Order: sequence, then C-alpha cells, then structure tokens
Amino acid sequence: MERKPESINLKDERTFRDLFKRFYASACQFAGHFLRDKMLAADMAQESFLYMWEHVQVLENEMAFKSYLYHCVKNKCLNYIRDHRVELSMQDLEEDWEDGVQLDHWIIENDLRRRILEEINKLPEVRREIMLMRLEGNSFEEISKELNLNINTLKTNKKQAYRELRLRLADLGNCIVLLLFMFVCV
Repeated sequence: MERKPESINLKDERTFRDLFKRFYASACQFAGHFLRDKMLAADMAQESFLYMWEHVQVLENEMAFKSYLYHCVKNKCLNYIRDHRVELSMQDLEEDWEDGVQLDHWIIENDLRRRILEEINKLPEVRREIMLMRLEGNSFEEISKELNLNINTLKTNKKQAYRELRLRLADLGNCIVLLLFMFVCV
C-alpha cells in the first residue's frame, strides 16, 4: 500500500524554517534568471517566503509547496520589473521565457542538483569532501594533497561514494543519475 504524503503546515515555524533552508537558494537562483541582479533576486525570494508565511496556511505536499513558491517568485519578479521599469525591456524578458520548457528544465535541474547535494552531504566525511572537491573541479592530485590521501585510497573512496549515492538516488532513475554523474564528476 502506497503511503500518502502528508500535508505541509506553513504556520509551523520549524517546518517553515526547514523549507526556507532547503529552498531559499533555489528561489534566489530562479529569481536571478528574471532580474539578473543577485541582491534583488535574494530580496524577491525572501519576499516570496514572507508572503507565503503570511498568506498560506497548509499545502498538500512538498511538490505543491515548490510549485507555489516558484510561481510566487516569478510573480514577485515580474511585478518588480513592471513597477520599476528595469533596464531589460519586457520584450527581451518575454523572448527569454517564451518557451515554457526552458523554465521546466531549469526547475527540474535545480531540484536534481539540490537533491544530489543533500545526499552528498550525508556521506561520511572523507567521501563527502572528495565528492564536493570533484564538484568544484579539483583534480585527483589536488584532492590527494588537500586531504592527505594517496590516489588509490582516494579513488576507492570515490567509488564507494558513487555506490552509496546510486542507492540513495535510485528513485530518480538510472539514466538521470548516470547523466548527472557524467556531467558532474567525469
């Protein structure tokens, strides 16, 4: 029997704080695609969370929360652009976002990256450090020196980290996980 996901009470401070921690960076990045100003994007993301805190009681599940959040961020950004006549013309903005697939692709990609980073952060310390350093583009030699590990130990730990991550991310499907690992840690 499949377990039904629980609703999310946005008036519960602990729940809201957890959602804020998990999705604030994503909301900022999303807003940045509209505004191209990091500080302003952060303000719009924060205003979106504040709006949800003040106006939304309960949402059906996490997917509903994410959908509501991204729509709120988008609307806040578009309202800001309309009200402040940002240097980018609305025509340029509309051309950038005419294809809704682009927006969907960004949301999915961002969620996948967030999920992978969450799982990497759950790895044992050495494996976590190796994976994070590989994500930053460090070579095996650089990681070996930084962590004071020989290359073979480093590669063994990397393989073990991949194995653990494959198991933890199995719900994403093998193709997605394979493509992401190829992209991130070749």
